[in-house]
Amino acid sequence: NVECLRRRPERLYMGSESVKVVVRCRPLNDREKALSCKMVLTMDLQRCQCFIEKPGAVDEPPKQFTFDGTYYIDQTTEQMYNEIAYPLVEGVTEGYNGTIFAYGQTGSGKSFTMQGVSEPATQKGVIPRAFEHIFESIQCAENTKFLVRASYLEIYNEEIRDLLGSDAKQRLELKEHPERGVYVRDLSMHTVHSVGECERIIEKGWRNRAVGYTLMNKDSSRSHSIFTIHLEICSTGELIISLSSLYLFSLC
Repeated sequence: NVECLRRRPERLYMGSESVKVVVRCRPLNDREKALSCKMVLTMDLQRCQCFIEKPGAVDEPPKQFTFDGTYYIDQTTEQMYNEIAYPLVEGVTEGYNGTIFAYGQTGSGKSFTMQGVSEPATQKGVIPRAFEHIFESIQCAENTKFLVRASYLEIYNEEIRDLLGSDAKQRLELKEHPERGVYVRDLSMHTVHSVGECERIIEKGWRNRAVGYTLMNKDSSRSHSIFTIHLEICSTGELIISLSSLYLFSLC
């Protein structure tokens, strides 16, 4: 399918390693600009290195850190997704589990990277891009049937809540099963058939999350959240069903 092939990014450099660590630098926010803060971080994008200067220490060399990927303030979520997340999500459509999680202090840009904004289109978040990616792959797949389900939970003050359940305040329990492994008992699963349904579900869950004012972000989420896309994949004429999941974390 020419259309399906055209959608594949040209440059994919993710290897087979199980864990990749990527750092993204955001620009100064309005509060930092008002305080006349100075940017002390620079990057060598080719070598995936970050350099952090110590203000006032002219003779002291900057601290150096190396990652699997580095993205500066002028680079887009689209570029980051194509280079980092695309191979992982593609693997999920082929029967492998994958996890993407954003970690950083309040106001560091986790929601901007994961949820994104509608305009400009290049800054659409990782989560909506993953939705589109999965359903495009399903449309392009031949002789294969897919069942797509979604779940969304929150961890707040060591308590687990189902953000999509009939009672969002109900506390859920973490359990372990010899075959299923670790799971959350009574967590609701919702069958989805399109990108739009995924977006409506995650928006419903987002409204139920615990938020609170902080100095860095007046609408900061005060909880961890895990949105999971569960796939059941079956090739036509075969009885074996492949199970895979994409876990999308946002850690406060």
